[in-house]
Amino acid sequence: MLTLSELRRRLGRSQAEVATTIGTTQSGVSRIEHQADMHVSTLNEYAFALGGRLRLIVEHGDDHTEIGIPALRQERREQRREFRVIWQDQPTRSLVQVGWLVYTGDEFTFSYVDEAKSHERFQPFPAFPRLDETYKASELFPYFALRLTSAADPHYDAVLDALGLTREDATPVELLARSPDSPHDTIQVVPEPTEMADGTLVRLFLVSGTRHADERDPDTVSRLIEDLATDSLLDLVAEPNNRHNPQALHIAANGKRLGWVPDYLLSEIHGYIDTDRPVSIAVAQANGPDAPPHMRLLCRLTVAPGTPD
Repeated sequence: MLTLSELRRRLGRSQAEVATTIGTTQSGVSRIEHQADMHVSTLNEYAFALGGRLRLIVEHGDDHTEIGIPALRQERREQRREFRVIWQDQPTRSLVQVGWLVYTGDEFTFSYVDEAKSHERFQPFPAFPRLDETYKASELFPYFALRLTSAADPHYDAVLDALGLTREDATPVELLARSPDSPHDTIQVVPEPTEMADGTLVRLFLVSGTRHADERDPDTVSRLIEDLATDSLLDLVAEPNNRHNPQALHIAANGKRLGWVPDYLLSEIHGYIDTDRPVSIAVAQANGPDAPPHMRLLCRLTVAPGTPD
């Protein structure tokens, strides 16, 4: 018989990941795992966060009967999620937010921001031709859904494994939040960080440039990533002399560069650093050499609450 924390570790989930799914803090998950008694609904949410389903079985003699209660029959609705839609202006290579993609819990909406309306080179996406309209749909718009790996793809389960997802929790919203963008794509869909009850911000991101880092130090980086333990802390290192981007930040372990923070996150992270908000980077999922280079290392960015003015 396993304890909750033993089950979580066996399934390869961290307290921070469970906390993000449930909508609580890491210390809140710790309290759940050490409670001597709890509500069935709380245990059901915990099981859901592990990618499972709670069943209540009563044993009487040699018979086993499953008991149905409302707390177990209710389907969990996903929380509201917001995504910045970023467009790259090719002549300047600058990243410009042109829209918001929002999942309300009931429907998806897309709308342009003022920058899209005023930028001289931006043209509306063919799927959303009117700059002043708010588009709505019950399912993820095909324009964005096409960016996701199809469940019919023979590599679908391998992709989910690299992203730390199961088929049960690989909803379109969660896939969109974790799926990498093509380096040749001029559009990026960037999830807003999840805010915890205490004001802590949490977001997942895939490290960029792991192939380039490994080419600089053949096979060393690849082996180092494969051996990283889940939840181990990584170093965030500034590169002010980077000739491509002086804001560049690379991720390192044991003094070895593993790759870089993707460009779309640089301004955000520098903003936290400039306002003295403590930032930490930890391993969410480290994948072996069978995973594509752009999916080798999934990290979790945690930002401590800001100090009230």
